[in-house]
Parts: sequence; C-alpha cells; structure tokens
Amino acid sequence: MKEKFLELMNKFSRAMTQPVMYLAVMGTAIALATILQLDFMPEPIAFVGSLIKSMMDAMLNNLSFVFCVGLSVTLAKTKKVDAALISIIIYLMFLSVNNTWLTSQGMLAEPGTMGLFGTGQGIVLGFQVTDMGVFLGMILGCINAYVFNRFGNREFSDMFRIYGGSRFAFIIMIPVILILAIVISYVWPYVNDAITVTTQFMKDAGPLGVFAYAFGNRFLIPTGLHHMLWMPFAFTGFGGTAEIAGNIYQGAANIFYAEMANPSAVTVIDESIRFATFGFAKAFGVIGIALAFIRTAKPENRKTTISMLLPSVFVAAVAGITEPFDFMFIFISPFLWFVHSLLTGLFEMLLWILGSRTFMIYGLLDMFISNLPLDPSITKIYIFLIVGVIAIFVWYFIFTFLIKRFDIKTPGRELITENGVISDASKTPTSWDKDIDIIVEGIGGAENIKSIENCFTRLRIETNDISIIDEEKIKQSNCKGVVLKGNVVQVIIGMNVQDVSDEMKRKLGKEV
Repeated sequence: MKEKFLELMNKFSRAMTQPVMYLAVMGTAIALATILQLDFMPEPIAFVGSLIKSMMDAMLNNLSFVFCVGLSVTLAKTKKVDAALISIIIYLMFLSVNNTWLTSQGMLAEPGTMGLFGTGQGIVLGFQVTDMGVFLGMILGCINAYVFNRFGNREFSDMFRIYGGSRFAFIIMIPVILILAIVISYVWPYVNDAITVTTQFMKDAGPLGVFAYAFGNRFLIPTGLHHMLWMPFAFTGFGGTAEIAGNIYQGAANIFYAEMANPSAVTVIDESIRFATFGFAKAFGVIGIALAFIRTAKPENRKTTISMLLPSVFVAAVAGITEPFDFMFIFISPFLWFVHSLLTGLFEMLLWILGSRTFMIYGLLDMFISNLPLDPSITKIYIFLIVGVIAIFVWYFIFTFLIKRFDIKTPGRELITENGVISDASKTPTSWDKDIDIIVEGIGGAENIKSIENCFTRLRIETNDISIIDEEKIKQSNCKGVVLKGNVVQVIIGMNVQDVSDEMKRKLGKEV
C-alpha cells in the first residue's frame, strides 16, 4: 500500500514537471518585457515590451488552465491529443456550472474595495467562480487523465460506435464535472481554510520554517518526491496569496512573477519569497562541493576529475539542474548528502534572517534575469551574492574535511573508468542509440517495459518485473546513475532527457 502510494505521488510529481518547464520560460520573458519598458527605453521598444508582458500575463493569470491541459496530456497513456481536447472542454464546463450554481443559490460574493480578494471567489476566463487557483487545473487534469485511461479505449459496435473511444470518456466526464462543480462550492472554503492555516504555520515558524522547507527540498531529491514539496509552495495557495496591481496571485513563484511584471507597484517583496530561494545551493553549494572533489582527488586523477565535473557543475550553477551532479555522490556517501541538505537549510535560513529577498528557484542565469527589473534595495541581491561566495568556501572546507577524515571515495579518489561518473551532456538523440539499446537490455528487454516517462533529468521506466533488472548493465550506458523504486527504474540522463525519452519510445514503437 505504501509503495503504491509513493509511486502514485512520483507519477504525479513527474507529470507536474512538464507544465512547470514552461513557467521558467514565462518568467524569463516577463523579466525581459519589464526591462524593455524601463523609463529610458525608446517608445517603440517599450511598446514591444508591453506586448510581451500582455502575452505572459495571459499565461500567468491562467495557470490553472495550463496545468489542466498539461497534466491531462502527460498522464494520458494514449491518444494524448484527444485527452488535451477533452481537458479544454471540461475546464470550460466546470467554470460555467460552478458559476451557474453559485448564482442560483445566491452564493455569489460581492466585490469590495479590493475586488473579490478575500472572498474565496475569483474571475476565471470571465466566470466568477470558487477560487481554487491552480488546484482546479491539477484536480481536473488528474481526473480527466484517470477517466480517459480507464474508458478512452472502450469501443461500441454498430449504431453506438460514434459514442465509443475518447468520446465515451468525455460522456463520463459530463456528470463528473457537474457533480464536482457543485460539491466544490461547499467543500473548497474549508480546504482553503486548511491551506491558510498551513501557510500561517510556516510563517509563524519563522527562520526554522525556512530551514525545514529548504532541508526537505534538498534531502528528498533521491526519492523524486521533492517536487511534491516545492511545487505546492511555488504555484499554489500553500505558498501564500497576494494582490498585486489589482490581480490576485497564489504561490511564491507566481507572486514574484507578478511583482517582477509590476515593479512600480512593489515597495517590499512579499513574504512568500521564503519558498522561492532554493536555487541557492544549486549554484553556490555545488561549486563548493566540486572544488572539494577536485582538491581531494588523487593527483593522477585530478585533470580527469576536473573535465568530468565541469559540465555538470556548469549545468547546475547556470540552469539549476543538479541531478547529474548530485548522483555522483548520493549513493557513494548518504552522509555527505545529509550534510549537503543540512547546509542548504542553514544557509537559506541565514539569508532570510539577513533580510535577503532574492528570487532563485533555478540557476544563476534565471536569478540575475528575474531580479534585474526590481530595485536591489528591495531584493537585497547583494546580500544573496555575498552569502553565496561565503557559502562556496564553507561547503568546500566542510566537504574537504569530511572526505579526508572518513576516506570517502568521491569522484577522483578511485580509478575512473571510461564510462566514469558523468558523460558528455551534449549528446544528441542519435548518439544515444547504442546507450538506449544497453538500457533496454539492462531492463530486461522491450517486453519488460510497461511505460516510459521522464521528469527534468530522469527517465522513469515502469517495468513488469523489477527482479530481472540488471543494474550494472544499465550503468554501462552513458547515464549518470540508476535508482530502483518499486517497479520503476529511474535512469539519470541529464538535461537532454526529453530527447532520449522520445528516441527510446520511437525505437520501441511507443507513442511519443
């Protein structure tokens, strides 16, 4: 039961990563648009900036819709286009039914001086409905995918053929949406109260709350469940709610994006920023650890260690993708991983105490671009960078001491084989052909593969029989690591995992 629940959570978290990938692009575009609209910019350039901002505002203000379609497509096993189309229809249906029910029962809230803020209702695509934020899209996307996978391939004969397949799944969704939209009208206010209590608890916990959040976010990475921690705080009401420039935003990342898009309306960064600084260790921590690995490597291995570490350190520090680097030592020394997580929590707590309100959930590139539109006196980015430099040395000295003291076989302290710990991150799908064959063989052949999915950096392959997995065979490929979890094999690939996943699906005749 426990394993089934954990696998369900893993499946949901990796499905969530698909729409989240586009939010990083959105944030960069908002920052660019804001910069183009600065006072000294020529009018034509400022106008282009306003156009880009309006485009991104449309996405930012309708993230629930994005998640509904994104989760439906990602979780649907076949006929993903049909699943996407149904998700669009049921989303609109929900809004209409919920609004109609609230109106008929006299439950529509009256706007106050701050609009609908604080009433538990909001305007979504022109409908005044129960305000669920992105939770609405998540719930509808998951329900739609479940019903679609269960009934989307059910066919009928003769005169009823038109009602079979994807259309049958849609037919089932009609009463489901009707009932759900009505029930939500009564249930969600209580859920919203629970979310508010949770958020308030984290605020009341002060620096200790920041430490616990940051520590857990880093420590859970080997399980893949860290997405279940940071995503709710980044994109839902768990991370807080704020009104900015007349609109209501939920989630630490969404609130900051709105602040970034309206710098003139911001005099202080919202407190939710405490949930959006976990990129700190991705850059400064990784650099310090890498320097420690190089320092403690055997002299004859030092050059090889440097060339081996550089690609993954660059990707981690600049883009915020740390897993290729993390898996160099997670399983070699879980103790070092615990220390890494501990330092992550301590430094993010220190940043909060010192007053830094700098946004960083990915890498340095995203951090500089995202914070540029806002006054440094508000973000205190200079505190962030000063502490970052200090953190590099702290990580370096602590890891160097521990590696030497306990003789931990980190990269460079043992014989480095041709496959090594890390491979060339620039490999193309074509150059992965041989590696894909090795991975499939190690899994037990195509007949042992039920499904192939991926998150930011990992292939997640569901198997029929986990007992026949040859882990050592899989490691002969250019992957960065292998994790067995339940009946799922996680193969650490790197930033080009989507290309590798698509190529593997094509080779095995599965839908891309």
